[in-house]
Amino acid sequence: MARSSIVYWNKEIPVAKLVAMGDSLTQGFQSGAIFRTDLSYPALIARSFGLRVPYEFRVPSFPGSGLPLNLELMLRSMALTLGSDISLGEWFFRFPGLLSRFIDEVEDLYERGAGARPAAFGGVYHNLAVWGFRVADAYSVNSDFARRVIRDEDGSITDDFLGLPSASMYRTAIRVLNPRHRPERESWTMLENLRQIVAEEGIENLIIWLGANDALGTVLSLDLRPMGREDAGLNPQERRRFTLTHPEVFAQDFATLVEELKGILPASTNVFVGTVPHVTIPPVTQGIPPFDGTYFAYYGRFFQNQSSFNPIFHAKLSGAEAATIDQTINRFNEAIRSVVAGSGPRWRIVDLCAVLDQLAVKRNNLSGTPERAIKDYYARLGIADHPLLRLDPIPNILRLGTREEGQRYQGGIFSLDCFHPTTIGYGLVAEAFLREMRAAGVPDADPMRLNWAEIIAQDTLLQTPPVLWDDIVEAAEHNSTLWDVIFRALA
Repeated sequence: MARSSIVYWNKEIPVAKLVAMGDSLTQGFQSGAIFRTDLSYPALIARSFGLRVPYEFRVPSFPGSGLPLNLELMLRSMALTLGSDISLGEWFFRFPGLLSRFIDEVEDLYERGAGARPAAFGGVYHNLAVWGFRVADAYSVNSDFARRVIRDEDGSITDDFLGLPSASMYRTAIRVLNPRHRPERESWTMLENLRQIVAEEGIENLIIWLGANDALGTVLSLDLRPMGREDAGLNPQERRRFTLTHPEVFAQDFATLVEELKGILPASTNVFVGTVPHVTIPPVTQGIPPFDGTYFAYYGRFFQNQSSFNPIFHAKLSGAEAATIDQTINRFNEAIRSVVAGSGPRWRIVDLCAVLDQLAVKRNNLSGTPERAIKDYYARLGIADHPLLRLDPIPNILRLGTREEGQRYQGGIFSLDCFHPTTIGYGLVAEAFLREMRAAGVPDADPMRLNWAEIIAQDTLLQTPPVLWDDIVEAAEHNSTLWDVIFRALA
């Protein structure tokens, strides 16, 4: 497909068909790590436009198994030594050593090895997303700030036992925002990178999907620490003391971001803005009955259940806290809608919050028939036949469940970290953006142009789930108190 051009600042320049800003969900994070950026939903959209990835749609690369901890590749590596099962003796004598070795290799790679050195690529990526970023980070965090945080954590000097690379998010930010470590780009945030793309290429379509991390810490840590209005002036790192951004601060952050963007983007750019999903729906938490039809009494770790959970000893969120988180996210989305509505006809909402709400299983009372969620979702779109509906079993958003031989019996849309999508999950996100792009009249924008055969084939969790995953889940379920302590230490 020939690339179009526009006249901008009195010169004709080729137009970047697609650029994306966001967090882990836009960068393509899976199973605890950023690794296959070429399988992110923007990359899937780019391919549907006929662009070559990573050449005509540029994405960063990450050596080794990525950052911070690739659970899938770790389990596959362990299976080479342990086989398809972990015996009792191996849990005590072999598993800890294999875990330590894998983590130590990641730490060495990104603190002292190739992952810490300048990348060969010195340009600007079309996918500017950085996992862990909140809305304010998009215009506040640059390489200089990231390096200062890394130095404060002192991880580049010490070799820590079971220590992941220090300040991993900030190491990722440097690799995205200033991959070549150029001194003149140390002050470049996402917005300065975007400005450079506009100057060099122009932008036909921009995706913005930020805000999940303004609430995600609540379910990852099972600790509700809300920000106050008075905390708006804190720097990006200081803000991370709080797991839930104040809705008025969020509205201010988002309005600031959009005002900055309006000063950068050509008037001809189409902008597609995703809403924030309800973070209490993905299987990163496990609802503990009783269930009132919307919320459970408690939300524990993904491996806990009614028989193993104790609200006195285990980390948890109450049903009331879960409702507070969802209500705050609703206010986030009200702010997003308001700002987008006031930004002109080329700005459009992509309601990804509604997509996840429709795919919910337990909240939609579909626990007995989880395949109904995605069937009903496509039925509302007028689609009776879809490649995902031909899979056996039909995917759902429950935690990935596998049998001893590595066969999937449930899940499939969320990866092993229980929050980030699998490759087919990112395909669902790509479809949602393409539907809105088609409605906006974007040439070549059509969900039917997604290569679902290739997306399904590239989904390694769908094709060959790690054979040790069922052992990990079973061990966590049977020793939930110990595993809860481990998760608290890692939080």
